[in-house]
Amino acid sequence: MKINHFNLSINKKIIILILFIFFVNNSSAATVELTSGTLPSSLREGIQTNLTVKINELQDNNLLTIETSLIPAGDKPLYDFGELNAFINENRYQQKITLNLSSLNKQFIYVTISGKAPDAGNNIKCGNSDIIITKFGNTKLKFYEIHADDKLTGIESFDLIILKKENFEKTLQQVSWSQLDDLKKETRNLFDLGLVNDAQILANSMKNIQLPNNLLLFGFIEIKDNTWLNVIF
Repeated sequence: MKINHFNLSINKKIIILILFIFFVNNSSAATVELTSGTLPSSLREGIQTNLTVKINELQDNNLLTIETSLIPAGDKPLYDFGELNAFINENRYQQKITLNLSSLNKQFIYVTISGKAPDAGNNIKCGNSDIIITKFGNTKLKFYEIHADDKLTGIESFDLIILKKENFEKTLQQVSWSQLDDLKKETRNLFDLGLVNDAQILANSMKNIQLPNNLLLFGFIEIKDNTWLNVIF
């Protein structure tokens, strides 16, 4: 069997070229390294956090974009670049910031991200009535998302714990009477529809019910004696 040495030689050169391109492209990719702080899986609304990352291998990139879901806490900006602050014209209080790396002339930079978890609820008043509907936004948020040019360099997320949801569920868990299970279900439906404040009032009232032996509940509430029962609809 004859072996075509010319074809083998060409194939070897192609393989070497592909490997060379692969390693060159990957060796110059920017990376993100957490140097201080923590990245918990969840944060409650209003909780403050502080972390510092080192962004490496920036020499082959022109633009660096950093975005966070955190909001400023007090007068402190979201981003602190240390000694580079004087050379950065972008508003460091904005959640999304883009830096021109060519003007910074750095192979790596440190950035401290400081802020607090935002509130998720958005209250909507229904016309001239006293009814307020509360809508909750996305609860999967970002500590940071970093792009070097158009390439995603690093991203770290957290789940937002909504205090009103947490308090509501804790209140319902304290309602121990099995006779109130259907009412608990309807109360949760009210909450999911956006009647958050009304559902919480009803949950608080159910939690405080003192249920006598001769109190019957069959889709409605019937009081057989003088024991008090307050349920607010």
